[in-house]
Amino acid sequence: MEQITEKLWNKNFSLMVIGQIMSLFGNMVVSTVLPFHILNISGSASLYGLAMGLPVASLIIMTPIGGIMADRFKKHRLMFWLDVSITAIIVGYMLISGLFTEVVPVVIVKLLAFNAIQAIYMATTASSISLLAPSDKLASGNAVIAVVNMLSMTGGMAIAGILYDRFGLFPILIGCAVCFISTAIVDLFIRIPFYKQETLGSSTQSVTQIVKSDLSQSIRFILKEKPIIFKCIIPAFLMELIFGSMITIGLPVLITVHLGMSMTHVGTALAIMMFGGVLGGIIAGILGVRLSIPKGFIFIIFSSIFSISIGLVLLFDIPAFVSYIVLVAAGAAFAFSAKILSIALMTFIQMETPTELIGKVLSVLMVLPFIGQSLGYPIQGMLFQQFTASPWIVIFGVVFFMIAVAMFAYNFFRKELP
Repeated sequence: MEQITEKLWNKNFSLMVIGQIMSLFGNMVVSTVLPFHILNISGSASLYGLAMGLPVASLIIMTPIGGIMADRFKKHRLMFWLDVSITAIIVGYMLISGLFTEVVPVVIVKLLAFNAIQAIYMATTASSISLLAPSDKLASGNAVIAVVNMLSMTGGMAIAGILYDRFGLFPILIGCAVCFISTAIVDLFIRIPFYKQETLGSSTQSVTQIVKSDLSQSIRFILKEKPIIFKCIIPAFLMELIFGSMITIGLPVLITVHLGMSMTHVGTALAIMMFGGVLGGIIAGILGVRLSIPKGFIFIIFSSIFSISIGLVLLFDIPAFVSYIVLVAAGAAFAFSAKILSIALMTFIQMETPTELIGKVLSVLMVLPFIGQSLGYPIQGMLFQQFTASPWIVIFGVVFFMIAVAMFAYNFFRKELP
């Protein structure tokens, strides 16, 4: 198969990176500020967890379909129409803004639509990396995408909190529409190698039959031909279900409800946490081929142990500003470690999967963490609501469970992988 092998920063890879920055920035702003909006107008941790968890259903449903589309259609054209579609959704909402902005179901529907489009976009870009990056620089290519993604998310989260506090929802929607239409223009200049696939069975298969056939093929590959890939993703699923959801839901709730701080402090905390992910991506890129899955779990073990400090500052009623620093530092440490592990997992899976299956396989595996989020966010919201007077109970329970999972995974993969 023809593949770009000369250098990592070729024209198409560079344009894809630029598009990723703008698209993810706009999506992160919207995805951050809308749940903030619900938390702000309701003051309910349970509703906040619901607003974070329900829209993940779109990711779960659409990510496998996005992987199939990424393998069967020209990826650069697919990205263009996705960016155009999400721009149209934002503009449509702005036309009726003021009528429904504070109705929780409408906000959740908006998030469902954004996540559905983003799911297809993520599957498309993830399956494009191995086609645009040289094989000996695949880990570095994944690290680059991870770093720019985290930078976009960092900026998006920080600006979302600040703008929402000062201007409200409408100016944010305008800025996001500009981001997505700009990304669509960039998409017009990207060219990603395309290899037409033959449909298994009858050439007159319906769309439903094609989807079923492609998903069956990818699941069979994961479970029977390369079961180690499935084993790799189980700890990542548990990490999102238990630990990641605790950080994502707990951080805003603890800062606003327990420390009495503003949404600007939440946005700043999330931005710093995401910057930890940026550093993790940089370290993963530096490690390159030396990065392994067991090494990734070592980082997870240490960051989980450090997170015990969150429970301690809450238990002993430490002053608000000191507690805030500890919360932010622990969140950043987790994001740092999680990004290193995710790059190690992604690189291993890309190397073990045939090109004609890469989109479908990656999309199926990407669904599992999303399922973890959709279950974990509402659960954590209810737990923090239930233990409002003693949130340290939730923190300690989650942290000690995660330490046990990470230590087991480290020992298992150190024996299973070369």
